[in-house]
Amino acid sequence: MPLRKDVKALIFVCALVYVAAYIGRLSYSSSMVAIMEETGSAKDAAGLVTTFYYFAYGCGQVINAFFCRRYKVRPVIAGVLTVSALCNVLVAILRDVSVLKYVWFLNGAAQSVLWCTLIELLSHKVPAEHKNRAILSMSVTVAIGTTSIYTISAACIALGNLFATFWVGAVILIAVVCVWLFITRNLDSMEDYSASAQSASPTQKAGLTLAMIAPILCVGVLASANGFLKDTMVTWVPSLLYDVFGLPSQYSVMITLLLPLFSFFGSALGVAIHKKVCSYYSLLTIMYAASTAALAGVLVSYHLHLIVPVILFAIFNSCFMASVNNVVTSMIPLERKSGSGLFAGLMDAFCYVGSTASGIIPGLILERTQSGFSLLLAIMPAAAIVCALYAILLRLTERHEEKKSA
Repeated sequence: MPLRKDVKALIFVCALVYVAAYIGRLSYSSSMVAIMEETGSAKDAAGLVTTFYYFAYGCGQVINAFFCRRYKVRPVIAGVLTVSALCNVLVAILRDVSVLKYVWFLNGAAQSVLWCTLIELLSHKVPAEHKNRAILSMSVTVAIGTTSIYTISAACIALGNLFATFWVGAVILIAVVCVWLFITRNLDSMEDYSASAQSASPTQKAGLTLAMIAPILCVGVLASANGFLKDTMVTWVPSLLYDVFGLPSQYSVMITLLLPLFSFFGSALGVAIHKKVCSYYSLLTIMYAASTAALAGVLVSYHLHLIVPVILFAIFNSCFMASVNNVVTSMIPLERKSGSGLFAGLMDAFCYVGSTASGIIPGLILERTQSGFSLLLAIMPAAAIVCALYAILLRLTERHEEKKSA
């Protein structure tokens, strides 16, 4: 059955909303090096701003995962993007990291509504045979949004107006609110394709079930590691290029945008490999093993003071982590017959547990230890190989359960 125009439009606008959300959330991370340079802020203080965001986002995801199916989607999504826009405006006005952490906490709390709500919406409004299209569309939003804001940030820094990044982000967010409200004006009349809407009992609709708890906890560990490994590189590579290799902040930001730009291929790679490797645990094992090799390459290149290999291996890691993120927050939830929003929200919450650590822990290591980047870059591949081994263990357990039930 061909995909209906209204469903195509819904997939498009959901993806557009999340692209705008990434612009509204990474405007600070993309500008952090320049903000530290302009304001004289310490690395740990500047990193605390992202930690506040990630903490609020992660806690909010846990709450919203359970309640997202009850929201009035149109006004809630519009309201969230508006709040994020206002937070960006406040950063542009206030410019003090000691205050900005509270503004970014509010931004994180607001944006925590988005992912689980959008995934729940798509699980209901997209036919099962077209779910892969929704998965791929949502998976590229991170790459497009991150690339867009890092490009905007680099341009604003190069033009000598660092905080214009936040004004541009706010304008984009408000523009997307208008597009969202226009495209979803007939949302309530669209057909509901979810199995739960047609056959599930009220008890089944209620939320978390025993059958969901084990996979949530098992995959959640890998999701947390994904958040740490992914966001540590995105947040701190500009600082590495600036402090160690002496690149001006605008060039370090421009080079760093290659990480999310190429992460699109990682998202597509995960979907392609899944056609051959059915088990998600096997797929995650492959990706974490590849990430281990990439992060080891970053470490060796750093010690050899080779900037190009550092960037290349960081790009490879970004691809593999994008694939992991796509698996745990999109592919697994959207293939579930019910509770897609709940599962997606909890997985995203686990990711942001790691993301929370990626702000403050690297900042403390870089600011308060003599080893600095040597220690931080050594921790990264060690964490990745532990995850690969853990995923192997989960796959072996899965096979044992399959044999018992056969």
